[in-house]
Amino acid sequence: MNTLHECLVCGFEGLEEPIFIDGTYSKTYEICPCCGFECGFSEDHDVIHGFITIPEEFLEVAFQLYRKKWIEEGMQIFNPDTIPENKRNKDILKFDILIKQLKGLKLDLSNFDITGF
Repeated sequence: MNTLHECLVCGFEGLEEPIFIDGTYSKTYEICPCCGFECGFSEDHDVIHGFITIPEEFLEVAFQLYRKKWIEEGMQIFNPDTIPENKRNKDILKFDILIKQLKGLKLDLSNFDITGF
C-alpha cells in the first residue's frame, strides 16, 4: 500500500507524491482530488490568484491564495468520486472535514474569515 501525502492547500491526504522532498519543492504536476491544486502549475499560472511565476520562497503565499479562493467559492471537490461520501455533501467538502484537514496543516484558523470560525 502506498503512503498518501497531504495537500498543502486543503490538507486532504490523497496525493501519491510528496510536495516537498528533502526540503525542496517538487513540481509533481499531481492534482489534488479534493481542491484541484496542481503542484507545479497552480502556484505559477493561476492568474486569477494574482501570480504568473512565483519564487519558491513565496510558495506559502500561493498556497494561501489558492486556499482562500477555493474556500470562498464553496469548497467544490475537484474529483468527488475519490472522496469518501462521509466527507462530502455531493461534490462539496463538508465544513467539519475542512476544519479537520486545515488543523492537520497546523494552520492558525483564527486568521480565516469564513463562516464557522
